[in-house]
Amino acid sequence: MSTPRPPAATRRSPTRGRAFRARDGRLYRLRAIHPSDVPALQRAFQRLDPEQVRQRTFHRINELSLEAATRFATVDPAVGAAYVVLDEDGEIRGEARFFVDAVGSGAEFAVITDPTLAGHGLGRALMHRLVREARQRGVASLWGTVLAQNTQMLEFSRRLGATREASEDEPGVVRVRFDLSHRLRRR
Repeated sequence: MSTPRPPAATRRSPTRGRAFRARDGRLYRLRAIHPSDVPALQRAFQRLDPEQVRQRTFHRINELSLEAATRFATVDPAVGAAYVVLDEDGEIRGEARFFVDAVGSGAEFAVITDPTLAGHGLGRALMHRLVREARQRGVASLWGTVLAQNTQMLEFSRRLGATREASEDEPGVVRVRFDLSHRLRRR
């Protein structure tokens, strides 16, 4: 009796991925997240400023626990996907993921990049990769919940072509939605 192979997402090498140059000319690598990324995820979290953490998680969190980092680095490919951008030293400088809705044909997404690299194209590269993966899975739209005061994320989403919807249930929260039947904007 043969042993079943793990899903492709868990077989990927943690050092492989697509190389690309950011706007500042530095080389980065974009690849699927890997369980061995736990320590790098914890280090990446430490580089985030407290407001950026609050805007992503809607809470104040001082550190990414081993348990949480392990959960983030271990994605069930049946329900989601996650990608990281690595610098030349192998440090995580950006992360994005989506989880397919249990009902409907959409998926919730989240993206975050190192605050010192905002505007260098890492978030854009991650979003394009999420969209490609979501389309391959037949997902019709990606949506994210954003605090209304997170103007950087709202503007980023607008530039890529997302629509905005007010959240009647959650004051101060905006839902951004990418219709995947349309291409993401380049600028």
